[in-house]
Amino acid sequence: MTKKVLFLTLKTFSFTGGIEKACRTLISALKSIPEVQLQVWSMYDDTAQVDPKYITSPQFKGFNNKKLHFAKKIFTQSSYFDTVVLSHINLLLFGLIIKWLAPKTKIILWAHGIEVWRAIPKWKKNFIQRSCGIWAVSTFTKNELIRLHQLNESQIQVVNNSLDPFFTVDKPLQKPDYLLERYGIGKEQKVFFTLTRLSHTEHQKNYDTIISCIEKLKTIYPDIIYLIGGKADTVEQERLSQLIASKDLTAQVKLIGFVPNSELEDHYLLADYFVLPSQKEGFGIVFIEATANGCNVLAGNQDGSVDALRNGELGILVNPNDPKEIYTGLERMMLHPIDKDKQRELTLKHFSFESYEKRIEELLLGEEILYDTSY
Repeated sequence: MTKKVLFLTLKTFSFTGGIEKACRTLISALKSIPEVQLQVWSMYDDTAQVDPKYITSPQFKGFNNKKLHFAKKIFTQSSYFDTVVLSHINLLLFGLIIKWLAPKTKIILWAHGIEVWRAIPKWKKNFIQRSCGIWAVSTFTKNELIRLHQLNESQIQVVNNSLDPFFTVDKPLQKPDYLLERYGIGKEQKVFFTLTRLSHTEHQKNYDTIISCIEKLKTIYPDIIYLIGGKADTVEQERLSQLIASKDLTAQVKLIGFVPNSELEDHYLLADYFVLPSQKEGFGIVFIEATANGCNVLAGNQDGSVDALRNGELGILVNPNDPKEIYTGLERMMLHPIDKDKQRELTLKHFSFESYEKRIEELLLGEEILYDTSY
């Protein structure tokens, strides 16, 4: 039986963040289900920005920040669909409108991380409690939804993120020569790698702590390298540059800036260790990208990272607020090398796109989403 599905998103192709990456993967999964007729409407993307690898323009409509046009489309055409998936809680008002126009339509709220780990208006809480099924990207996010918003556990399905369908998983696990040359790294040097947004207003990623640990580790391992990737704002770029210089680490710690998608997998291959002991990861797609390329990983144990590392099966989980524990974790990584091929194998076993695709199909076509349609 055909199911007509509408995926509403804020942005998917005009930004490179984790949620946008997850959106592209979910679109691919939805599109691949034979019984699903899919439409994707994006508030901020332009239709011309669509990447045809994921979806073609007849199924995708971008409204280029024209919110009134976006709202009009929902008012006039959304009642056609059996199921509407909201990519973000900021789209919840449109979910309420759709439910009012077509009470039998199923509304699914996709819950990622910090956007739902905080107080929300009463009307949002009431609507979610009574009329939404929820796909939470991690067990941590599920538990926060229950704790903060008093949701029924039966409303929530944990749907871990997966690798992108076009993520290469059969490359030789070797360090790319062009990146060794670019960064002046020897083939035998051990490389730590962090990839995240660098903002002077966000310090929960704890790369400062990693820098301090590198200062200590270099007395034992003088050839270690720490690459920090990600776009930095001007204030944070200057602050980090000064911090690195003050610790005499300019030879060990390099700010490499934005890493384009075309080079992303090669940077993971360059790294021996991926380190991001964060406190604010809804899931952390970067972790499974790193492990799929053979990296040993260090992450925090107080957010969605726990799911990404399979409770420690795929890496080391530490208290992100404890510098000593982070240092011990880094030292342990260096003392106990992992089998890179086995790391990739385990990652594909749990986080392949094929497994994710199957999970989405089961949720849409199999299990019923529990909610009260009387809103």
